[in-house]
Amino acid sequence: MFGFIRPVKPELRVKEADRFQQIYCGLCHAIRARYGRFYTLFLSYDMTFFALVVGCGEEQTAPPCRKRCDAHPLTRRACAAPDGALELAADVSVLLTYHKFRDSLADEKGPKRALAWLLCRLGRRGYERARARLPETDREMIQALDDLQQLEREKCDSMDRAADASARLTAAAVPHTGDARERVLRQMFYHIGRWIYLLDAAQDVAEDMEQDNYNPVALRYGLRTPDLTEIRQPLERTLERSLADICMAYDLLDMGRDADLIRNIIFLGMPLVTKQVLDGTYQTNGGWGKHGSL
Repeated sequence: MFGFIRPVKPELRVKEADRFQQIYCGLCHAIRARYGRFYTLFLSYDMTFFALVVGCGEEQTAPPCRKRCDAHPLTRRACAAPDGALELAADVSVLLTYHKFRDSLADEKGPKRALAWLLCRLGRRGYERARARLPETDREMIQALDDLQQLEREKCDSMDRAADASARLTAAAVPHTGDARERVLRQMFYHIGRWIYLLDAAQDVAEDMEQDNYNPVALRYGLRTPDLTEIRQPLERTLERSLADICMAYDLLDMGRDADLIRNIIFLGMPLVTKQVLDGTYQTNGGWGKHGSL
């Protein structure tokens, strides 16, 4: 995942901004407790959002605890108390991160491919542990990733087909419960995966065209230059369709906690990032040099 999913801080109340930070830190500690330090290096706002959403059905929010970490060894920082949502988000984060390594290993060349090979080696033990905990989720992710790589090899010019494969990868993160909530969450994370994939493709047009990498946006619109001006409107409409379905899924969820924070991210943060990517003003982590600071 790519860090696109984040709240709009000026529209948050102080307690909501604190809560997002606590979930972020709590997820980091959950990953470290279950998989060691390596995978904490790949902690993202996207997985913080996932932890918020999968836990939003709970009525009560446990008081935060205070812990030290490698980034803040001298002071204890407030973080969300361990719970099932954070543990699930930690497991899913490891699976998605490892499959991102695999995808880079298949796609990249030269030093980047060597780095992807090294990351696969370093992350293999943690991945095996996560796969043992979520075997069905991992099988769905592998199938979706294999389908995506096949489309990339074919230079498929259909944005929908490529985005569908990526969307199934993120939808697979939702646990199988067999109830209406699972269906709503799968719909939400399917369209979140679609939105992320197409937005990332739009952001990477210039780099992909320079390096002759697969990019469904460039192929679909037959771009000869990386300028998105002429295709901005149809591309924006495509992204807005997924955003509309994400909003619809939010409205169908039975929220017990963090509803306003999640609403900020979906209804304000994601449309804002869409606009920033398409007009070229997007900055990783909101312009900060590191994660964890909104």
